[in-house]
Amino acid sequence: MRFSEFFTAPAMRALSIRAGFLVGLAVILFSNLDWRYGVLIGAGVTLVASVLLPFIFYVRLLPYKRIKEKFPRPFLVDAPVRFIVKQGTIGGFFVLTSKSMIFLSRESANATLELSHGDVESVCLGEDEGTIDIILNQKQFIRVISNVDEEIVAILKENGWNVTE
Repeated sequence: MRFSEFFTAPAMRALSIRAGFLVGLAVILFSNLDWRYGVLIGAGVTLVASVLLPFIFYVRLLPYKRIKEKFPRPFLVDAPVRFIVKQGTIGGFFVLTSKSMIFLSRESANATLELSHGDVESVCLGEDEGTIDIILNQKQFIRVISNVDEEIVAILKENGWNVTE
């Protein structure tokens, strides 16, 4: 995402509004101040959060942006996801190019994993809502958790990946 998109993202606004509402409500309920001060403090927290949160999220995603610059463009899919590995779930990005799918995560030992068409046996929607199973062979698979799972599978199918139902 570009820096300006963080300021206009609906999730940022919603998070800022919720934070301001909760702080304002806490001031009203748990202090001896008049309710008007609670409203003003809540509005102030909303304003500060709406400016600070985009900066925080942008800075946290900068390392991924640098890693993505190493791969050929255009990206067919570039989505934040969670991966299930032996140690649990880790956060990262799923990037799809015309020739390979790339998994990026700074929470694991290897920051990138690139798979070509030959490395992937099949791809299918998982049994649970929001999951994609990428089967590498009879013993290994990668489970990806994403809120855009159906769109990712549709794009994979359009681009010649072995997608099973």
